[in-house]
Amino acid sequence: MASKHRRILFGTVIALLVAAVPAAFLYYFLPHHDVLRIVGTDTRRPIGSTKSDVSTHMEFFVNAEDIETQQPRVFHNEDTRWGFPWYFKFNSAELQAVAQSLANERGTALITYYGMRIKILSIVPNLTNIKRAAPDEVPPLPWFDFGIATIFMAGIAYLLGLWFRGDWKRRR
Repeated sequence: MASKHRRILFGTVIALLVAAVPAAFLYYFLPHHDVLRIVGTDTRRPIGSTKSDVSTHMEFFVNAEDIETQQPRVFHNEDTRWGFPWYFKFNSAELQAVAQSLANERGTALITYYGMRIKILSIVPNLTNIKRAAPDEVPPLPWFDFGIATIFMAGIAYLLGLWFRGDWKRRR
């Protein structure tokens, strides 16, 4: 009896670990929305490039803070172009201008971004859109994320169902 429970527990842990990788992938690359106060912008050359190197492009950064907690947030503002993830973003310079305008007046904005801040790897989220917003505005519900998550969970439930059904048939 104990070996049966151990096998079920082991199978469940393996299934959860297998499901965690795509879930983390989706969490990283699906868009997030926040209403934040823009406090500054930055334009830098990539590390290791020189001023005479014409092949490098400038990197844009937007500095923001949470309205309630005043915790700082940093965003990278880079075009995704035709590459992955397919946001087809070609307007990083225009978004930087909007961010600079909002930073001068310390205004609030609805920021759409993907990614997460990983300090030890110096990774910051990438902006996809900035819109002026009222400080008390509520970010929109991420219906697209809900749809993708529902499809993902249905697929996992289907695969677990096949696994349990096969396990049940083997036992009979």
